[in-house]
Amino acid sequence: MSFRVRCNYCNDVATILSSEVECQEFKKFYCQCQNPQCGHGFVMTLTFSHTIHPSNLVIPKEVLKKLGKLNRAQQKELFSSLSSAI
Repeated sequence: MSFRVRCNYCNDVATILSSEVECQEFKKFYCQCQNPQCGHGFVMTLTFSHTIHPSNLVIPKEVLKKLGKLNRAQQKELFSSLSSAI
């Protein structure tokens, strides 16, 4: 992920010197303003807000239950038809 950090005093570019992960949804960034006349050192936080589109890596539990009821041949046939549809 790439984003530009700005100093909240002079609005110049700041560098992230280090980061600290509090938990998966909350990170702290220790920053230093690159404007030599300012030199402001500060901490910014990044927090998870909400999901707008679910991850493609997550399969709903009800789908997993239905897949578990299929035998291997039925599972192979299902995944084969899905991959050819993509």
